Amino acid sequence: MPHLPPLGTDEATLDARGALEALEARLGQVPNMYRTFAHAPKVLAAAVAMAQAVRSDLPAKVRELAYLKIVQLTDCHVCRHYHEALGRKAGLTEEQIRDLDRFEASDAYSEAERDVLRFAEQWSADGRVSEDVLDRLKRLLSHEHLVILAATVAQANFTTRFNNVFGVELP
Repeated sequence: MPHLPPLGTDEATLDARGALEALEARLGQVPNMYRTFAHAPKVLAAAVAMAQAVRSDLPAKVRELAYLKIVQLTDCHVCRHYHEALGRKAGLTEEQIRDLDRFEASDAYSEAERDVLRFAEQWSADGRVSEDVLDRLKRLLSHEHLVILAATVAQANFTTRFNNVFGVELP
């Protein structure tokens, strides 16, 4: 049972209602996380904007790999449900999804993919990323892509932990 009830569109303030209606039109449904964000319309608006921003330009496979690493670290069943499907759609294999907890030893990943996973894991655990990982990623990704990767990891940490602390459920 969720600790905060997800708001129905008709229960939300006018500001939040518009965002929820836009999400429903775009996605066909509104995930309960966004309905829970609707208790704070400015947070809802910022979360929607951030979700759209991290979906720009960075290759979907890189984005979903980073996101799923955070899902694995935080054990968020709601984000796992959505992002495993998005990861498959982006080209991640079943082995890559399964081996996230042992990515260093798995043959499922390229060295570049391991660096994306290292980035996500190190920043989430330590608030820092080693210079060698950053140096290798700077050779592979543009500055814009590095910023979007960092924003993706930040968003994934926020959403997975939000869902966990408030007991957000799947619709």
